[in-house]
Amino acid sequence: MATNEVLLKNDTGAAVLTFKSSVYSPTAINDIDPASSTTVDLTLDEGGTGLADGAAVNSDQVDLGAVRAASYRVVAALEWFAAVTAGLAVDVYWSASNNSVVTDGNPGKPDGVDGLYTGDGGGTVAESVEHMQKIGTFRTTDLVGVQIAEVGLFSPVARYGQLIVFNQSGTLLCGTDDIESCIVFEPIIVDIQAAA
Repeated sequence: MATNEVLLKNDTGAAVLTFKSSVYSPTAINDIDPASSTTVDLTLDEGGTGLADGAAVNSDQVDLGAVRAASYRVVAALEWFAAVTAGLAVDVYWSASNNSVVTDGNPGKPDGVDGLYTGDGGGTVAESVEHMQKIGTFRTTDLVGVQIAEVGLFSPVARYGQLIVFNQSGTLLCGTDDIESCIVFEPIIVDIQAAA
């Protein structure tokens, strides 16, 4: 009996999403952004002062498409300019929505526009992100500089959404700039081979 192999492959084209600021320009050793990826605005260096411990940002809303990958690999490069304690967290969430209007239908009520996220208007950031889909946690080392880590593998539950980054590293993230910081969504494609 002929059988079909089911393989997985990583999409490297425009379906790859890179969440980064307009000034993103990393050194080669810290570059995780595929050249053909689609850029989504995400400013981690809010107001040129960095993202404080306990603060969060959200990205612009993203349209993943009516037909999209079932899962995405999420990897991040984040930079610290001062001492950071190993084992602390930067948590990454996805606020999924079926609504193309950026402000509407978003769990946790982010506004769909790149900027600070302060919660749903009633709860704290820590309370409000619990309404979202958690992608994963970036665990710190004590390296001062750019750290690169796998954040998670996740399946988006709706066509639209926005990324939320919640700094709980105990230290200012991207203290003077976010030139070398970004988060990449890499679609994982199921590739069904012809029967042998």
